[in-house]
Amino acid sequence: MTLADKINALIVEHWRGQKPPGNAVIAERIRAATGLSISTGYLWMLRTGARDNPTGTRLQALAKFFGRSPSYFLDADGSEANDQLSAALRSEDVVQIALRSDGLSAQSMKAILSMVEHARMIERLDEDKAQ
Repeated sequence: MTLADKINALIVEHWRGQKPPGNAVIAERIRAATGLSISTGYLWMLRTGARDNPTGTRLQALAKFFGRSPSYFLDADGSEANDQLSAALRSEDVVQIALRSDGLSAQSMKAILSMVEHARMIERLDEDKAQ
């Protein structure tokens, strides 16, 4: 994945279930949430691949806002599974399910996984990924 791909994927993930706002709003939210500066134009350049080597401050702003380490944006060998896990663990509900599941028997864990898979099917969460 390119840097632009990573940033665009994080934006989609951050605004999951909604249409992401434009670059001006995203840049403003990054500035407001992190106190670090990133301009609308520079964010556009990063998202389109016109720039692919952000400065330290801008890299820190992106990392802080999206809850990633700065190395995530520079690591060409980043694991998609680790990225998905990291994203899921930003949800307090996911963390609570994982913590409360700890120590359950293998049979109970299989039953919980079956319920989660069934709920995902009902809510059609995996249909977009299959196409």
